[in-house]
Amino acid sequence: MKLPIPFLNKKGKDKGYYLALILDYEKTSSVILEEEEGKLKIVGKHTEHFELTLETIPQDELITLIDKTISKAEEVLPPNIETHKTIFGVKENWVDTESKKIKKEYLIKLKKVCDELDLNPIGFIVINEAIANLLAHEEGSPLSAILIDVGKKTAHLTLFRGGKVSESISGLIAHSIPATVDSLLKNFTAAVLPTKILLFHTKDAKELSHHFINHEWSKSLPFLHPPLVSVLPKDYDTRAVTYGAGQQMGFEILGLLEKVQSDENLLDKNDQIQEEKYIEPTTPSPAEPGNFGFVQDQDIAKQSVKESVVEIAADEAIDQSPKIEVQKNETISGEESNVNLNGTNAEINTYENDNTPKSKREKNSTFAGALAMVPQFSFPRIKSVSNFFAKNKSLKLPLIIIGAILIFVVALSLFYFYSVKAQIILTVKPKIVTQDSNVTFSTTGANDFSKNIIAAHSISTDIDGELSTPATGKKDAGNKAKGSVTIYNNSENPVQLSSGTSLKSSNGIIFTTDKDINIASASGDIFSGTKPGTAQVGVTAKDLGTESNLPSNAKFAIGSNSSLAGKNDSAFSGGSKKNITVVSAADLAKLKSDLPKSLEKKAADELSKKIGPSETLLPGFSKITLGKTKFDKGVDDEAKEVKLVATVSFDGMSYQNDDLENYDKSVLKDHYSQDISFADKSLKNEVKDSKIKNDNEISAKLKITTGLLPKIDNNEVVSKLKNKSPKNAKEILNSLPQIAESEIKFSPNILFLSSLFPMLPKNISIIVKPNE
Repeated sequence: MKLPIPFLNKKGKDKGYYLALILDYEKTSSVILEEEEGKLKIVGKHTEHFELTLETIPQDELITLIDKTISKAEEVLPPNIETHKTIFGVKENWVDTESKKIKKEYLIKLKKVCDELDLNPIGFIVINEAIANLLAHEEGSPLSAILIDVGKKTAHLTLFRGGKVSESISGLIAHSIPATVDSLLKNFTAAVLPTKILLFHTKDAKELSHHFINHEWSKSLPFLHPPLVSVLPKDYDTRAVTYGAGQQMGFEILGLLEKVQSDENLLDKNDQIQEEKYIEPTTPSPAEPGNFGFVQDQDIAKQSVKESVVEIAADEAIDQSPKIEVQKNETISGEESNVNLNGTNAEINTYENDNTPKSKREKNSTFAGALAMVPQFSFPRIKSVSNFFAKNKSLKLPLIIIGAILIFVVALSLFYFYSVKAQIILTVKPKIVTQDSNVTFSTTGANDFSKNIIAAHSISTDIDGELSTPATGKKDAGNKAKGSVTIYNNSENPVQLSSGTSLKSSNGIIFTTDKDINIASASGDIFSGTKPGTAQVGVTAKDLGTESNLPSNAKFAIGSNSSLAGKNDSAFSGGSKKNITVVSAADLAKLKSDLPKSLEKKAADELSKKIGPSETLLPGFSKITLGKTKFDKGVDDEAKEVKLVATVSFDGMSYQNDDLENYDKSVLKDHYSQDISFADKSLKNEVKDSKIKNDNEISAKLKITTGLLPKIDNNEVVSKLKNKSPKNAKEILNSLPQIAESEIKFSPNILFLSSLFPMLPKNISIIVKPNE
């Protein structure tokens, strides 16, 4: 390399230079970018191939090869000018999928390269994602394809869906490249593979295309129809990295070669390779920042790269390494550069609508020139036809017959060429697939499919209802026994008993006094004898039951006072008991719970009447409120049953059928491919396990079922049927994927003219319909 000198001033009036250094599996490329007044263009580039691979090449040899490519590419620069600011293009496996940063072991390699070659790193881009980004820019749609990097010894496959890397795999090339690709594709876990395959880094594009044309893909591969294989232009990866870098730095890109190809595939007509031509593109609009971050903690799309200092390496493992010197004595810090190109969206088809390859147009032109050189022939003039036939009477009839036959053949040929038409009816069997998803129906906002949110509408209804339930409470009912007891006081002091004093009979039954009484003290003396004081009082049994009906002369104890006792002179009566059914609190609670449940079907019917024909009512209710309740019995009331009359308010949600169908399609396209098509009326969904999250949201599980139709290229089918008999044509048609039945109709159906298909493609029509 040349000796380093300081960068030019920041006024933007002089030219600035950048280096795009691309490290691929089997080669390294250097691209010199010249920037002047915010416009960027390629001024030099050079590529060197490794004898081994990037993973196995020694570090010193790698630095030598990189130095060689940079020096060769810099030969176009003015004297004493060299590049320092460097954008790296790296392989996918160099970047950690979670942190989106270069892995530590590769970061160390890059740091050594920067140290040895005096490079100032300003960012990195993943090569495959850069290619997807450029293809998306050229086509205006996200990439859904299989991208294959073809090397001398290895093949590297990357599966893109909706512009994002889904899966990737690498392997050594064995036997042939198509066979290797076929084998590697079996390792992908996708249920359906995209039918677009893009190859790059291959030198023998035409020869390789013939190999793919003759290759029969394994039947176990989940293609909806045979894949279409195309070859990207030479150095497309360097152009993609250059475009991505310029896009993110906010520069206009001048002179970036864009590919223009015919719509014919490599496997189509005459096995011809698509030709490339290059045009000067219009100035692209500045890129949106966000997907290609270059500067740590800064957005390079919003500032001049000349004013940026980017940190590329390392973390704790290499903090002790020498730091890379950059402009104005600033150093690269010990943190990893978080520079990545992700989120590139592309669905591949980078061809313009030029249906005739260049080689074919050249052949037509040559043929037209040769035709112009053919001299015009004139027929001999016969002065008298009648004289001729008079002299040659034997030739008259044969000539007339021959002439008539010739006229008939010509007329029939013209009729066949311009008038006979063929209609091909293909009945396809949809591929039934299912997909589960967790969704939230919300009444607070619009659809947000990225967050699995579907907009819903809130509706409510009030239902009057009544419900009865048997009473389940139990209690004893009856009367308490009553009678009169004489109280004896054998103490020297009078005793007063208050109402409710307990008396216990000799058989253990408790009675209580009905009123307050005073009992006089005992009278007499030891000589004449003592006589206890007495008083009578009415008593009532404490408990219900006939066992309280005591006979006369029953004795009673009064508390623990041994001086007091009681006895009834007459038997007690009136005691009775029976067990009855009453209303319990649990009966009332059960009615409150069961009444709304009994009205749910009626409420759902009422809510269904309130929605439009394009809406569907969600199962379940977001809120149930019980109001205006009235019970005909109270707790402990004797009853066989109790009844509740109430008004119940039901709140529900409905959704637009189109919203759910669009969500279904979005989920299926994200899972399979953006270009899939669905059989008519095959899209079905089942909402189950709905649960109330809050008054405004219901979560549910969604089971989506649909029939996927194969993508059939009508032009390709017509091309395959050219000059085929109906029998051979049927065999070709029945070999197409998911074909259940094929039918060919000729119009007019003339027996011997219907042995071949019409010559004009416009006279052949194809109708595809699902199998009912």
